[in-house]
Amino acid sequence: GTASLVNHLKICQKNHAHICSTQSELTYQVSEDEKEGFRLFMAKACPRFTVPSRTTMYRDIIAIYEAEKAMLRKYFIESRQTVCLTTDTWTSKRQQSYMVLTAHSIDSGWKLRKKIINFVLVDGHKGDDIGKSLEKLLIEWGIERVCTITVDNASSNDTCLAYMKRSLTNARSRYLGMRCVAHIINLVVQDGLKIMCHPRNRIRSAIKFVRASPTRLDLFKKCVQLSKVVSKGLINIDVVTRWNSTFIMLETAEKFERAFEQYALQDPNYKTELEKTGPEPKPDTPDQRGPPTQSDWVYVREFKQFLQHFYLLTNKVSGTKYVTANTFLEDIADVHFMLGEWSDHVICGDGEIFKCMATKMKTKYEKYWGDPEKMNKYIFIAAILDPRTKESHFFKDMIEDTYGSIIGKRILTSSDNEFVSLFGEYRELYGTNTPRELASQARPSANASENSLVRSRYN
Repeated sequence: GTASLVNHLKICQKNHAHICSTQSELTYQVSEDEKEGFRLFMAKACPRFTVPSRTTMYRDIIAIYEAEKAMLRKYFIESRQTVCLTTDTWTSKRQQSYMVLTAHSIDSGWKLRKKIINFVLVDGHKGDDIGKSLEKLLIEWGIERVCTITVDNASSNDTCLAYMKRSLTNARSRYLGMRCVAHIINLVVQDGLKIMCHPRNRIRSAIKFVRASPTRLDLFKKCVQLSKVVSKGLINIDVVTRWNSTFIMLETAEKFERAFEQYALQDPNYKTELEKTGPEPKPDTPDQRGPPTQSDWVYVREFKQFLQHFYLLTNKVSGTKYVTANTFLEDIADVHFMLGEWSDHVICGDGEIFKCMATKMKTKYEKYWGDPEKMNKYIFIAAILDPRTKESHFFKDMIEDTYGSIIGKRILTSSDNEFVSLFGEYRELYGTNTPRELASQARPSANASENSLVRSRYN
């Protein structure tokens, strides 16, 4: 019979689809499959499989993309799920503006879904341009119910959110705008790093010098052995605009303090070159030039411990496989208490630099989270829905200690009213047909919440 031949043809089609999917997932160029080495490998591994040409590969990858897009669009239209959107914009070296749009939703099985649905060119970074692009994309995807749109701190996003509030007609659009918690933490820490710029810059210059040539790096590795430093990794330079990479740089470099001291003895050009590196010192400001000093390493050890909490906090709130909104309020209070404690911390006989740093960070904190009336009410509602928090004494004490007794009581009353109103809206939408026996299979790490400063404060 011909049944075996029909099945063989189906297998061939699946193999062809698999190689296209693999090509997309591994972000290889379509020309990779035409290279002689890959074709020889496939000829040995599966002689009966014919490797497609780059033209065929490109055409089929586009076809797979369109099919997946159609399935996702059908899901949005038929399920009518409320989605949360996150968006960000970039400008390329060619001065072209790009925008990424990510949709987060909970499906009928109570599983958290995250899909990057668009990465497109936009006319510019103006609020109206971004708003019009968002409106067009939502219509294209058939998305009607939007809970929140998470944006960064750019002023143009205020205009964008105002435009989207007019565009979306659902009642909850009044709480549409959500500031990215991770982005605000980044701004807070960046302000603190400006105060600690001198030790950081000297260490960064030392790392740049060592990694400038293979000869210097080999000499540094010998110094590591001589100083008996035990570490799996090696020093790396940071990305100036990403403070978490600065934290990793300082954390790693601090382990190699003795190796840097040994290197200064081995290379006479080390100190001479570093004393020429960096800007001229301004009046009444420390000189940023020269190799790292003993006091620099002391500051780095203290500052590293301080940054570590922000580093772990950023990783927690940036999670995509579990819900993070229920701990936002606790995270905000955590930052508040930590900055307050750091302001009173004195170390090394020179606590002024740390007090100044904490004060500057607190000013940035107050700009975004100092006034709860300007914060999205979903932050408080999500905390109430967390079974570990609810409207407990912990919840009430945390708010009153963070914002004061008078403002705290006002927040508690307004949050309770908004929660009742939101519950009424969902009851009208879904009635009693929502499956109650299902629970989300993706959960955040328990340690992330249990180890917070706020919970330890009230335990």
